[in-house]
Amino acid sequence: MLIVGEELFHNQYDVTCHISPVTANLVEQSDYFERLKSLYQLVFANTIITWREEELYQLLKINSDNRFIELPRPPYDQVMAAACFAKSNAILDGKIVVTKLELGSYQGDGIIYSIEKDGPELELLDVDNWFTAKYNKMNPWWLRPDTATYDEELEKGIYTGHFSWNKEQAEVDEQREHAKIFEFNPKVLDGGKSKKK
Repeated sequence: MLIVGEELFHNQYDVTCHISPVTANLVEQSDYFERLKSLYQLVFANTIITWREEELYQLLKINSDNRFIELPRPPYDQVMAAACFAKSNAILDGKIVVTKLELGSYQGDGIIYSIEKDGPELELLDVDNWFTAKYNKMNPWWLRPDTATYDEELEKGIYTGHFSWNKEQAEVDEQREHAKIFEFNPKVLDGGKSKKK
């Protein structure tokens, strides 16, 4: 889903990553490739994409349990593509490099954006004062190797995502304190099928 002009729209993204391994260690390559897959299949999937200044986002953030991708500008495909390119490279820790990312979407009318390292679209991610003075030395979520897809300043630091990439340590203590915990609460809805008309 994405928020545009205080409305929610269904959207589906198609992303192609062109990668180049840097490490010769095949196990390490495999681990980081799985991390990249998880970024798209677990972290980015089923989120609401918005930008910080959107009023509906501020309301939903407080009154819902949705997960969000918070962009620095309105959620046009080229901004999303730039954020995906930056975050993909950030989480790969230099073991694999995404040399080119192509992104298109249902709402994008068949246009596919191609992002490379020196592409002008990356300038869309340049922001001033993303954090308050206390955290102004921190990078925004798309430049950090954690699992965050938005930034929130908390009492003990900044939000770093729902889980850690580290397999041996399922949750880092600091992340456990900052992560928003989601519980599965199934509800049976009366569809009215068995009722007589």
